[in-house]
Amino acid sequence: IIMKKLIILIFALAFFNTNAQSSWEFEEETYIKGSISGTITKGYIFKINSRDYYIVNERIRQRVRTRNPEVKIFSSRNNYKLIIEDFDEPIICKKIKNVIETRIDGEFEGWEGETIFKMINGQIWQQSSYDYKYHYAYNPEVLIYEFEGSWIMRVEDVDEIIEVTQLK
Repeated sequence: IIMKKLIILIFALAFFNTNAQSSWEFEEETYIKGSISGTITKGYIFKINSRDYYIVNERIRQRVRTRNPEVKIFSSRNNYKLIIEDFDEPIICKKIKNVIETRIDGEFEGWEGETIFKMINGQIWQQSSYDYKYHYAYNPEVLIYEFEGSWIMRVEDVDEIIEVTQLK
């Protein structure tokens, strides 16, 4: 009986210690700017109203369609948990700082393999991952950011993201 109580005590202490290490502290309640549409996967970036950027850092596949959703942000060490309105589950993210926020200069008609994108800030980027997507927009907002050694581009109101390389 003493041995059983000792084992239960050890498991209880291990459980509470694990929970204490993974506790989440509330950071802020705000909203995500713009529309979120499509499948959210690892590498997807969220622009928060406070001008912070969070990138999905876990394997996830969540389909969603919402606009300017409210979000509660919690932190634990270097990880952030985003509880986003209209999402089925919380999203585990990292906060990133190296983000270029600009617009495509002129007409945008999507990408088709090696598409070159001229930005209003003077930079020129080229598609480096093969994919095809048609979407027409004039001067759409663009986020370009580094993730796991690659540069990723996300265009306003386009569900997919692509890898790009800077030419200028």
